[in-house]
Amino acid sequence: MALVDEFMVAFGVWEEARPYLHLMVEEPEMALIVAMGGQAMTVEEIAARLGLPLDETEAFVRRCYSRYILHKETQDGLTRYAPADFYARLDHFAKYENWDDLPVEARRMLDQRFRQAFLERHRANVERKMQGLAAENALPNDTILLLHEVEEMIDSATDIIVQPCDCRRLGQNCSRPVETCVWLDEGARAALDRGFGRRLTKEEAKALVRRADQKGLMHTADSEWRTRGLHAICNCCADDCYPFRAALELGSKGVWPRSRYIASYNRDLCRLCGACVKRCHFQAFYHTDEKIEVNGKLRLDVRFDPDKCWGCGLCANTCTEKAIIMIPLNGL
Repeated sequence: MALVDEFMVAFGVWEEARPYLHLMVEEPEMALIVAMGGQAMTVEEIAARLGLPLDETEAFVRRCYSRYILHKETQDGLTRYAPADFYARLDHFAKYENWDDLPVEARRMLDQRFRQAFLERHRANVERKMQGLAAENALPNDTILLLHEVEEMIDSATDIIVQPCDCRRLGQNCSRPVETCVWLDEGARAALDRGFGRRLTKEEAKALVRRADQKGLMHTADSEWRTRGLHAICNCCADDCYPFRAALELGSKGVWPRSRYIASYNRDLCRLCGACVKRCHFQAFYHTDEKIEVNGKLRLDVRFDPDKCWGCGLCANTCTEKAIIMIPLNGL
């Protein structure tokens, strides 16, 4: 069997990616993954397996680790490296490497394939939550949070970095900001260990999430961070972000990502500016064909469908008349 075929099996490469694999993985990296046979190894063991000098192997392994060819695990003071997989490698490639060099049709195809893989990785746990059962492991983008809630998370963090949003890099379906994934504490340190992520102060991080909010991005994170620890804050759109795209396919609205609030619309205070219509990702606020005079100007009427609200708060944040406020759902 040719090296590339062995590598595709060992690394879980999708057949659709074969024509572009040479842009993502180098031949020595393929040989390493095949030689490791799915085992976790020390650098010394890898050097012996490859027949390379130790210092050369250390540099090679470090580069493979930074490129998400390998993962690292340390236990009882002993560090071992294990093969990553194509899913992790593609995620990193899209964020930091030559994703835009691929043809548009290839990027579209790989984005769809990645979305399917994301969906299958989390389907069972989402379905458990939809049945009222506890998830067996952590789900990404667990809960939709309001702006002040993610600012509180930032204030509690020690280490903060920002990375590009993998969803918007892979999907490229909207023009909203890309450098918006805020990683905190353990997650931040893990990214820095691989050599990636831009450090932020707390004030810089809060300014970033406020800008993201202004640009129409929703905030998701783990609402139980006080007990489970800080990890990341995602600033999401419905056009690209996999959790929202997957939730629409699974029908998990309100459960995952979990909604904790719902908008309350006071029609009497509304001046029909339409900002909420533009900001809402889910058409919960929408225009009708009817025109109403406001301060001498005819404006399209605005209506609200609470069944379509996900509770992100983007509408309330932009309403200058305070006609929209966010109301906690039961259980908060």
